[in-house]
Amino acid sequence: MRVVDFEEGCDEFKCKLESMGFRRGDVIKVLSKSFFGPIQVEANGAKIALCRGQAKKIEVEPI
Repeated sequence: MRVVDFEEGCDEFKCKLESMGFRRGDVIKVLSKSFFGPIQVEANGAKIALCRGQAKKIEVEPI
């Protein structure tokens, strides 16, 4: 998947992700997800765990 954009109005969240190397245009890979738990993704070699609420703020497209 490719990161297209972040939900409008979540600048603090976007800045935190960007500081970890997670930016628009990046190709990401979902490593694991559980039904009620976090989603683990990899972007630019960094592994990041996101809660579902955070993940919903990231717009992606299939590649």
